Amino acid sequence: MVATLIIAILVALLLPAIMKAKVKGLQTFCSNNLRGVGIGLISYAESHDGNFPQQVPAAQGGCAPIPTSALRPGGLIASDVRPFIIASNSLGSAKILACPTDRDKRPPVSFSQVRGTNVSYFTSVRPRRSNLNTVLSGDNHINWLQSGASPIGYRPFWNTNRHDDSGNLLFSDGRVQGIGSKDLAPTLYRAAAPGP
Repeated sequence: MVATLIIAILVALLLPAIMKAKVKGLQTFCSNNLRGVGIGLISYAESHDGNFPQQVPAAQGGCAPIPTSALRPGGLIASDVRPFIIASNSLGSAKILACPTDRDKRPPVSFSQVRGTNVSYFTSVRPRRSNLNTVLSGDNHINWLQSGASPIGYRPFWNTNRHDDSGNLLFSDGRVQGIGSKDLAPTLYRAAAPGP
């Protein structure tokens, strides 16, 4: 009886640490997926004068313009999966388009099956290869609140269904960074600021 009680106490003490490590591991897996997405999109840009698919007209092998229906509030990001499909030759597997913690999405088996309903990442509307702070993509579990103090009229924040009130952002230089909710708005606003 005493041995069982001791084991139960040890399990109760270790379980939170194990769960925290599991969550961190899944966020790292998601981060690796986004790095793969970055390789594909940057490879595309390198062969198109530094322009990403959303900047190249459809008639020239891109997907510009992004449809208004795909834009999220504030117009910084979109739920447009076409850039991922266009860069598919460099992405390897379509399964990298689904975050392992996104329980609502089943990873696409092939790029012909890629839809907004099975992709866990957003597309940046105005990425710039020349500006390393430009956000290229990231986790799509973002909510938007109207805010008069915001330069775009909305303040973004991560909802908490993935990555414990944080998320991953992919920048135009290929780096992926975990960003908390308090840093999300300034990061997106800075990335969207006019400049090179």
